[in-house]
Amino acid sequence: MRLVKYTGYGNAAGLLASRGLMHGGQGNMGKYSSESEESDTEEYSKAKDQINIVTGQMEPPHTDPLVGMTEEQKEYEAMRLVEQLDKLTRDGIVQPMRVGEDGRPMAVEHILQLQEGAGRASPPPGDDDDDN
Repeated sequence: MRLVKYTGYGNAAGLLASRGLMHGGQGNMGKYSSESEESDTEEYSKAKDQINIVTGQMEPPHTDPLVGMTEEQKEYEAMRLVEQLDKLTRDGIVQPMRVGEDGRPMAVEHILQLQEGAGRASPPPGDDDDDN
């Protein structure tokens, strides 16, 4: 936990991967360090809110990029994002995944597969039994 806390997720993953230590839980199952808040140093505790958890670097607070945008502008930007993600998927750079029954990631071959398990947590609207 301390490795991630002080270096960021991305840097910790890169370090472990470069050393061949990312085996999907196949390796040493012991804990590297405590997940306790007590492991925080005083300096870390003071700067915790400014630390980017991916890079491990301190960053100044960011302003909300959506402030001042109209709903049309937000929708336009959302569609641009969808188009960019679609291109990344078609080019094979990223692959959509979902969590399978066994708890492991499994590839999604069609967008409808993402919707298959989406309604399991709560019933669809209008399906309330309290209306009787």
